[in-house]
Amino acid sequence: MTSRVRLKDIRLPDPGSSISYPLIDDGLFDSIKAVGVVEPVVLAGTPPYSIVSGARRVKAAGKLGIKEIPAVISEDLSEKNRLLYAVHSNLGRGLNTVEKAHVLRQAVRTGLDSDEIRRIMVLIALSPHDKILSTYLSIAESDETTKTFIITRNLSMKSIDYLMKFDPGERKRIIKGLIPMYLTESLIREILEMLHLLKIKKGVPGDKYLKKAENSQDLKVRMKKQLNPKLTSLEKRLKTIRKAMALPPNMDIRVDPFFEKEYIDIVIRAKDEQQVMASLTRLTQIIAKGQVGSVLELTKGRLR
Repeated sequence: MTSRVRLKDIRLPDPGSSISYPLIDDGLFDSIKAVGVVEPVVLAGTPPYSIVSGARRVKAAGKLGIKEIPAVISEDLSEKNRLLYAVHSNLGRGLNTVEKAHVLRQAVRTGLDSDEIRRIMVLIALSPHDKILSTYLSIAESDETTKTFIITRNLSMKSIDYLMKFDPGERKRIIKGLIPMYLTESLIREILEMLHLLKIKKGVPGDKYLKKAENSQDLKVRMKKQLNPKLTSLEKRLKTIRKAMALPPNMDIRVDPFFEKEYIDIVIRAKDEQQVMASLTRLTQIIAKGQVGSVLELTKGRLR
């Protein structure tokens, strides 16, 4: 049965204990601002009530100054059933990574046995393995900076695994250094992997490289040079070959900055056919001297 409940009689959970993350949802806020709380929240116990489902609606209503909202009250829901109800009521919208982590943390805190936890993992679309459970519990216990980064950058579990290998302080500094950069998820994963390898091999905190890097490309170059000194040697050889080529200003031969792609780009800028013919003649000459072949030799996957 639906009742009208005063907002001051509802206990809003702290962000760490709520399933919903983040608690602020701009779309939901705008909807409630326009038409009020339409779908009743589910509460348990007696005043001040605990929220079983609807923490975001309660949060938005509070910010908007709404005094009462519709609610369904159940006085005798067990902790286990509260959790299961909350999970099932949120499955329709889909749980994000942090919300799944919060579910599993609450399952452990509630005292569910291993079989029950595995069933919940399957329910929220996770493989029921101990390693996965451990990773998600680590996410649940992480700081707000980490959780927000995971959600806003839509990190894969591989990226999260690397991120969680750093201690909390170092992790926050790494995230702070990455936030200003334009990064795809795959590039974030690659950077985190290299930072982790550098810490193991060199014993250097990951944020050291982030402080000096001008952008993501510069960061990758710096780290790869540290991980593989051969990169510096290849760069020096390329510079010597390019100097010997003495290319005119309208021509360029470009190589992948990490020598990982087994091809080169030959660029010709021309205003007319005569420039094109002159450039092709010059290209034929440097091919005959074996200089293009020398550049190609540098790209044969030597860093792999």
